[in-house]
Parts: sequence; structure tokens; C-alpha cells
Amino acid sequence: MSMVSQDSVLDAAQTMFLRDGWLDLRALAAETGIGRATLYRHYEGREHLLGEVLWRLMEPTMQQVSREVRAEGHSGADAVAENIRRCLTISASLPQMRAMMDRDAETTMRVMASKHGVVQRRLIASVAGMISQEIGDTGAIPLETLAYAVVRVGESFYYRELITGDAPDIDAAALIIRKLLA
Repeated sequence: MSMVSQDSVLDAAQTMFLRDGWLDLRALAAETGIGRATLYRHYEGREHLLGEVLWRLMEPTMQQVSREVRAEGHSGADAVAENIRRCLTISASLPQMRAMMDRDAETTMRVMASKHGVVQRRLIASVAGMISQEIGDTGAIPLETLAYAVVRVGESFYYRELITGDAPDIDAAALIIRKLLA
């Protein structure tokens, strides 16, 4: 990848995702002028690259939401739950996320909710930081374990349609997260 930087590949992949709600590695390779084998070698395949693109989109949104929630005076468990609620609501409103789920629900779940993907691992770390900042001592429950539980509650209600066939219920997730952290 000496001729093309990883940032330019991520930029092109992000543009493709925002346009199509999916990544076509053949088209991405052609667009960036590198081979598909090089993409696979550097990004471990479409799922990993898609996870990198999604995290690239999620992280600044999460930071902005956190600033807004803090500026509004939310604190403690309420701040964590409100952060999660707003981020999930924003994600649910993106047509690209709907397109990705409609196109391939199994891949979406692996990219977003698998311990092997980049998104969940980073999301848990981010939520752990938020819990640490807003709540502090988590008692007998290790911080990472509590953050994992919070993320899984959010995921289970966000992806409820894919899991059970019922409509997503982000407000229920926020309510449960508030109770869990109180």
C-alpha cells in the first residue's frame, strides 16, 4: 500500500458506505487503484474494513453527543443512558445503516456486535470510559464487565428486529441502562 495511504482507502471506503450503505471491495480496489488482495492483506477483508469505516463515523458522533449531554447538565447513570440513547437514535436514523441491515443482517451483526470486530471492542472501551467519568467506582462489578453489559443491552434493543422480529426500542434500552447503572 505504499502508493496509496490507508487514510485514502478509508476515505474512499467511507464515501462508498455513505453512498451505498455497503462496501464492494472490487469497486473500492478499482477506485483506489490497488488490488483486492492488498485490501484484504491490510484490512483483513470487507467486514474489518466496514468496521473501521463505521467506527470512523461513530466516534466523532459519540464525542459530540457526549459534549451535548454534558452541556445539558446530565450526570451519572442518566448521562450514560442519554449518551447511548442519542447515539443509537442517530444510528437508527441513517439510511446507510438500514441499507446495510437489509442487505445482509448476519454480516451487520458480525461487524457491529461481534467480539471479533473492531466496533464492539472500541464501543465497550468508550462506554467504560464514560461510566468511569460519570459514575466512578463500579463496586464489585469490573468496569469492563459493566460496560459490556451496557453495550449488549443497547445492541439487543437496537437490533431487536434482526434478533426477534420485534421493532427496535431504543427508549427501553436507555431506561434499562439507567436502572442498571443507578
